Amino acid sequence: MDRKATNVDTVIQDVEVYAVVSSNGRFQYISSNSIEQMGYPNDDLVGKYMKDFIHNEDLFLIESYFFNEHHLNSCTFRFLHEDGRYIWFEATVDFIRSNVSKHGQEIVLKMRALKTNLVITHSNDRIESNSDHTIGNVDGDLLLEDLPSPLYLSIFGEICYVNKAFKDLLGASSKDQLIGKHTADFIDKSYHDIVKNRIQRLHNGEKIGIIEQMWRRLDGTEISVEVTANLTTFKNQKAELIVLTDISSRRNFQKILQKSRERYQRLIDNSIDTIAVIHQDKWVFVNESGVKLFEAGDYPEMLGKNIFEHLHPNDHKQMKESLESILTGKSEVNVTNQSWTILEDKTIYTEMVCIPTTYFGEQAVQVILRDISDRKKTEELMLRSEKLSIAGQLAAGIAHEIRNPLTAIKGFLQIMHPELKNHNQYFHIIFSELNRIEMILSELLMLAKPQETKFKQANLVTLLQDVSMLLETQANLNSVSIEQKHDNSNIMINCDQNQLKQVFINLFKNAIDAMPKGGKVTVHTKRYDKNVSIIVKDEGEGIPSELIERIGEPFLTTKEKGNGLGLMITYKIIEDHNGTIFVESKLGEGSTFTVEIPCG
Repeated sequence: MDRKATNVDTVIQDVEVYAVVSSNGRFQYISSNSIEQMGYPNDDLVGKYMKDFIHNEDLFLIESYFFNEHHLNSCTFRFLHEDGRYIWFEATVDFIRSNVSKHGQEIVLKMRALKTNLVITHSNDRIESNSDHTIGNVDGDLLLEDLPSPLYLSIFGEICYVNKAFKDLLGASSKDQLIGKHTADFIDKSYHDIVKNRIQRLHNGEKIGIIEQMWRRLDGTEISVEVTANLTTFKNQKAELIVLTDISSRRNFQKILQKSRERYQRLIDNSIDTIAVIHQDKWVFVNESGVKLFEAGDYPEMLGKNIFEHLHPNDHKQMKESLESILTGKSEVNVTNQSWTILEDKTIYTEMVCIPTTYFGEQAVQVILRDISDRKKTEELMLRSEKLSIAGQLAAGIAHEIRNPLTAIKGFLQIMHPELKNHNQYFHIIFSELNRIEMILSELLMLAKPQETKFKQANLVTLLQDVSMLLETQANLNSVSIEQKHDNSNIMINCDQNQLKQVFINLFKNAIDAMPKGGKVTVHTKRYDKNVSIIVKDEGEGIPSELIERIGEPFLTTKEKGNGLGLMITYKIIEDHNGTIFVESKLGEGSTFTVEIPCG
């Protein structure tokens, strides 16, 4: 007798296996009856990853269901038996808190094994099993009747036999409501052509795989099912043996997860902070805020770029250490600050939070970047303000302490002057130096007590020429020439002439002092619609890059005998005139100070 074997789904046995799984997916405990149900002694399973024994098609469900605390009634999955076959399990899950577990949580499983030992063989006129039950007689009907999975027989789609599980699945009160009907009456219309094609291929002797379909119960409720089909013989006719698995709960759960993913994606897309993923030192994901932060043209422009391309060199070491710490598992969260050079003249400051993630199964780092450039500027302004306050207090004290003895010295010298006529030349020198000391004290007092500013119209070109003449002697002594170039000889501005002269005296003197071996100071004025620029350029030694951003701070100087107050006063005067100062410098090539103030 010619026979062919067909696998039929499982017979429920009321045997329960208990297991405890850690939050990272390892078996912590499993009951001793695991050898009867799974073929493994419990010692062989403890410490192993549960996912290594789950069918690939069920991994998504297991990971989502067990490890995300979604409490559905139960879950069915296939578990790899020691002999190489898969066994169906129906499991319920609970969560317990534990001080032992890394995340303080473990998973308790209660699994009911569904054995798959039944094999049905086909003869020409009946269906037989390895237990001598047959379909077509009472014993065979009882055998299929007890199967837990919905099963039916059909001839070219017309149903000729159903078991109890199938009847219950479709919500029928009796089998007569189903037998004689065509499967198309219950299958969603979109699957009709596929089902027809599968039936034809089955009868042609081809193998067809498992397929998912949408069915409708008698009350109209939709259910998702997984369909397995084989060809058999029923009452001397070739028939389709169809086994269904209800996967509605899985599908519903997948929809919940999909909606959750979509909500999470919207949160990422609409976040004001930059959310990105770094893999092998490259950006592999950046949200819209990140594209704006780095001023990229579009999203693809960022992908694949090395993260160190824009990162300031001073922060490279710290960034490598942070990423390595996350990737090696030394820390789960890392918070650092760094700066990025976006354009040649623009730097942004960020606070970065690093957490571990995966990218196509490989270790990666997810980062959240927050732009703290405004905070950084505020902190710098507060620091400068604090320094100015301290400098002002110090200057007031120094000026007060020096002026008192200075007044006494000048008074007594004036009294002594008539009696020492033979030493007039010395008196002139002494009084000149005392007046110089008084001038320095006046500068110090400007820090402590703001002077009254008297604005009036003045010709900027004339003012610059007066300053140049004043410093011409000092320039000649240092082999320095001062050249002026003015686009317009009559540039009127509203200013305090004395204060503005002090500004350019400081700038010219600094330029001369920067060229101990001689050189040229170029002064150039340019007028725009509402502003005028005064550019003072020297050919000196230049200013180190780390000091350029700090220019204007009290007591910051590159001169051996300087006090750092000149430029601080200069910045303050220009600020009072609603102007700005820009500095450019290259070591060995010189420095350029550009002053912009409103026109009169």
